[in-house]
Amino acid sequence: MLQDDQVGARSRGGESTGCTPPDSGGEEARMRIVSVEAVPITVGLAKPVVMAQITVERSHNVLAKITADNGLVGWGEGVEAVNLTGDTQGAIASAIDFLGPRLVGEDPLRRTALWWAMRQMIQSNDTAIGAIDMALHDLAGKHLGVPVVELLGGRVRGSVPALTIFGSGDPDADVATARAKHDSGFRWFKLKLGLAPVDAELETMRRVREALPADCVLSGDANQGWSEPEAVRFLRALDSLDVGFIEQPVAQGDHAAMVRVARASPVPICADESIHSHNDILGFGRTGVAGVSLKLIKLGGITGVMRGATLCESLGLEVNLAGKVAESSVAAAANVHCAAALRNLGFGCSPGNQGASSDVASAPLVAVNGEYRVPSGPGLGIEVDQV
Repeated sequence: MLQDDQVGARSRGGESTGCTPPDSGGEEARMRIVSVEAVPITVGLAKPVVMAQITVERSHNVLAKITADNGLVGWGEGVEAVNLTGDTQGAIASAIDFLGPRLVGEDPLRRTALWWAMRQMIQSNDTAIGAIDMALHDLAGKHLGVPVVELLGGRVRGSVPALTIFGSGDPDADVATARAKHDSGFRWFKLKLGLAPVDAELETMRRVREALPADCVLSGDANQGWSEPEAVRFLRALDSLDVGFIEQPVAQGDHAAMVRVARASPVPICADESIHSHNDILGFGRTGVAGVSLKLIKLGGITGVMRGATLCESLGLEVNLAGKVAESSVAAAANVHCAAALRNLGFGCSPGNQGASSDVASAPLVAVNGEYRVPSGPGLGIEVDQV
């Protein structure tokens, strides 16, 4: 059993957490964790998602299943992302198996204390920590009879416009896809870039922008696909085009290049692959980079994402809240609950179950007319089939 001074000692970075919470209430209000299980799953895609560095056809993920002594079960999900976090399905499952026994006997309502404790127990492994954190939120919501969004401060919005992702490198195909998505209700679009020569992709951006009504938001994601000179040439050519933002134009790890590109660009720049921690967010504050992409798998789940969003608010950074292709309705619902609680969502939200051909939910969470309704059931509001 973790003591208050243990869960409130020091974070991985050495910073005092100050986390010595009181008990969550009287005995009648308390739960105890009796088991934490790693459940491997595979999420398929109806159509492969092509990016500059990788093509995703399916994802081998891991569900975190937490059972309490009152019989309630909380679910979370860790999404495999070898090119982004380095985490394979096996690594995520092993980390959950390592952390799980150390959480048995703990009160799952003490989510913040347990989040800090896990970060002291194991280095990195934010995907596994995030899956457990997500399951703790699901369990707490079910115990208290409220949706997760109510645990995050309540709803700022009742529905979340879905930022829909597409792109093939073929201008004709991408224009047709954009029109079809618009006809089905989508109003937020992100075009995958770095797939074709710069001039061809400039043509695609111009043609897609012309094909969409003015009330639609068009953005792009290069997934590190350009050199610095290519990025600057592409971005400057967009000067007269209504583009919301361009994501990760150059390679992660070169902070100075990202800043230089952002300062040279007439279009706002969003950092994604460059963000692996809250310190990385701090590093882009007030540099000319306009926003960052927050992901559950990179920041340690719901607790980490909401902390990241607070940092962004203080630093004047826009937030893109993004799932990882491909996730099930469990992680997608966590993204939607976070999005519903955030005031700052200027770069949109893209749950990673869009285009999924399989799911673990009995009633999958889907976008209707281009929007995700915030689940109203307790916890994440997702019923997981036995897996």
